[in-house]
Amino acid sequence: MRANDASGSAVAARPVATAAVAADREAIRFVSPPDRVDGAVDVLLDGRRVWSFRLEDSQRDADGRRVVAWPTAILSALRSRAEVALRAVVDGELWGACEVEFTVESGRVSFSDEHGRDLVVNKWDRAGRVLDDHDESIVVRLLDHADQVRAVLVDELGLDVFVTGGTLLGPVRDGHLIGHDDDVDFAWISRHAHPVEVAREGFELGRALRRAGFDVVRHSPGHLQMHFEYQGLPDHYVDVFAGWFADGWWHQVFCIRHPAERQDLLPAIPLRVEDRDEPAPRSPEIQLEANYGPGWRVPDPAFRFDTPPQTRRRLENWFPGLNGGRDEWEDVLREERLDGFVSESSFAQWVHERLEPAAPVIDLGCGNGADARACATAGHETLAVDWSREALAAVPTTPGLDTRVLNFYDPRTTFAFGAELGGQQRPWAMVVRRTFEGLGPSGRHHLLRLLSMALRRGGRAYLEVADGGVAVDDLLAEARGHGLRPVETTREDREAVTRMVMSWTPRG
Repeated sequence: MRANDASGSAVAARPVATAAVAADREAIRFVSPPDRVDGAVDVLLDGRRVWSFRLEDSQRDADGRRVVAWPTAILSALRSRAEVALRAVVDGELWGACEVEFTVESGRVSFSDEHGRDLVVNKWDRAGRVLDDHDESIVVRLLDHADQVRAVLVDELGLDVFVTGGTLLGPVRDGHLIGHDDDVDFAWISRHAHPVEVAREGFELGRALRRAGFDVVRHSPGHLQMHFEYQGLPDHYVDVFAGWFADGWWHQVFCIRHPAERQDLLPAIPLRVEDRDEPAPRSPEIQLEANYGPGWRVPDPAFRFDTPPQTRRRLENWFPGLNGGRDEWEDVLREERLDGFVSESSFAQWVHERLEPAAPVIDLGCGNGADARACATAGHETLAVDWSREALAAVPTTPGLDTRVLNFYDPRTTFAFGAELGGQQRPWAMVVRRTFEGLGPSGRHHLLRLLSMALRRGGRAYLEVADGGVAVDDLLAEARGHGLRPVETTREDREAVTRMVMSWTPRG
């Protein structure tokens, strides 16, 4: 991939036109050129793009300067010093720069992950990595894995597949993958016209990809993501989205409902993506306008999806997401790691006083893994479970401790895990610390069902519930419906929590 700016287009940066830029930990204040009223603007820290915003989304302060607040995802990195500069995406003109002392700490600002790799604020307002900040071999790795995924969809399942999203946009518009993108996007066109049948096909697709050895994350019945590592670290992923035609409309998870017929997009045509041909929709312009709007030809690293409400309602009801709240949870965990929070909780100590010496422990919603590590260190065979891959990846290797990704909003995998534990007929110690508070009704129901399935041959569940998160009486009533009964309840006023030990008893 050639050396690009954030827009994916090769441009030569112009000299700084004015020093009319100031910044602090709250916001950036600036004076834009008088002939600019809209368009994407890159924010650079010490010369590296870390974020982009649209000029028309900025506000005006009392002095008439434009103001844009820093996104939450980068705030924790704004320590020590950095040069803050603004650059217009359309022509690379630098609008100004200033040296900022965010805090009195020594050194320069580093917006990076726990492995020291550069991060940017992406189109979801999350901290993530992009192709521009990878090593040169990323494109080959990414496309090689994408082709392996596509082979399963086409050769084994016989599906019609084409590239979509940024993987289509970059090659059609600029001839290359987009530098500020981070993955390869495929759409498969279903054989079916009814969303229920499309969803069933999506589950079949997931099973096939897992059989092929891929690390599959299911975001919804119509959206799967395959994760890949490089040199032992998370590296990139490949997205696969469901698409289908019905009553003159083309639908594609997660944001497209557009007038089109099958013959408008199929059969697929070859599209040159870097050094190889990939399948593309027969009329790429239809897909690109449906996805990005009529302005898709203009590079815009500040692009945000603005799905029409009626389209969002349809797709979210047909294909409900399984990861609601995951990003916010990962933000909490990232902050804990930055703050060096690694000690076990007082709840873990409370549980240890009640555990049988050889009881195997399952920590459900383990977070940073501190409590799970304490259990393993004390000699208990321990499994740390969380839906955050970031959290589990950051848990230090500890003898006797394993990890597992589980999403309590996904009944299929949650109940399968419960059946697995119940089938082993072991006296599990199921530890659940402040996990119910972060779950909606369906997640709480699935977690209680999991506890019920795991404890039918003995064992205990150890719960901690914080005040204000979920009503304890309501939780107890729901637990009884699953055959779970409290055998001990402890109130900790100093920590504003209720702690419970539960067992399973046959209902009757």
